[in-house]
Amino acid sequence: MERLKNILLTAVFVLVLFGGGLTFLLSPKAAYSETERRQLHAAPSFDGKRILNGNVFTELSDWITDTFPGRDRWRMLNVWWLRNVLRQEEADGYVLYQDSIIRLEKQVHEASLAYAGERFGAIYDRFLAGAACRVYAAVIPDKSYFLRDAGYPVMDPGEMKALFLSTLPGVTYVDITDSLTLSYYYRTDSHWRQECILPAANALLDAMNAGPAPSASDFSTGHFSPFYGVYAGQSALDPDPEEIRWFTGSYLDGLKVTDLETHREVPLADPEGCDPRDPYTLFLGGGKAVLKIDNPNAENDKELVVFRDSFGAAIAPLLAGNYRTVTLIDPRYISQDVISRYVRFTDQDVLFLFSAALLNNSTGLR
Repeated sequence: MERLKNILLTAVFVLVLFGGGLTFLLSPKAAYSETERRQLHAAPSFDGKRILNGNVFTELSDWITDTFPGRDRWRMLNVWWLRNVLRQEEADGYVLYQDSIIRLEKQVHEASLAYAGERFGAIYDRFLAGAACRVYAAVIPDKSYFLRDAGYPVMDPGEMKALFLSTLPGVTYVDITDSLTLSYYYRTDSHWRQECILPAANALLDAMNAGPAPSASDFSTGHFSPFYGVYAGQSALDPDPEEIRWFTGSYLDGLKVTDLETHREVPLADPEGCDPRDPYTLFLGGGKAVLKIDNPNAENDKELVVFRDSFGAAIAPLLAGNYRTVTLIDPRYISQDVISRYVRFTDQDVLFLFSAALLNNSTGLR
């Protein structure tokens, strides 16, 4: 009986080993992960040089890990094991806090801050140093900032503030942290919710002497569901879906948004035309290099130029009611060499508005 048991165990082991390998080899390989929203590693090329330096084996491991059959199920099982059996609050760099999925940003990447500072400083020296513009800056805190009272290591917002003060001479720093809470962000995503950020918009407008922000009661709201943010798949926590809301009505109906690169009109919110893999792109068409918002019903001729990342798409319409024009420039998609084709800096309000997450991972800035 002992010998039979050993034979059966060996047979099961061999069957699992070779059956799993055969299943992997014969199964189709995806190039993109819809749940994680990223390109998956491709199969390596087996040339002599890559074999000798060991790179091929690292690439082979990455390819197998990324394309193994049922990978998403295994990821969810792993996170369930870590959280419910081993009782770990952090699983693969994510925590669930107050029903919100948060990716831990444990430290400030000084090299990334330095690069962002160099890029912003170059913009200031090139376009703003000799202009009569009033320059402002604000950092949008990452969701992990709200873990500070729960004992988690978080990025120091003071370092982010110091970046702007050191690279943008004469800048007026606007601290919007106190106007935000964790509930103002999507549960499954990194971005803030437009229906919750009127206090932040008001803080910015007040600092720029542009008048008060509108009240939420001035607007109607549109709805889109189900919405799964980027953290839903990346964390493998299998959360419930949520809903995206956006403001309509009031002065918003009179705004005209133009993509200055293509000269095409862009909706303030377009749930049907957004990227289905990332519905947050319904705000101002997602990633755009230069957008201009015209407000023909403005009570003044003031202009605002906002250097921004994706967070700016949700808050820009809330600022536009107090300006004749608002120009949005995303330095991830446009070279500084061509900015002057679209904007001539004279006496505008200029706002640098970026998320802490982007500053901490700024390699995409041009």
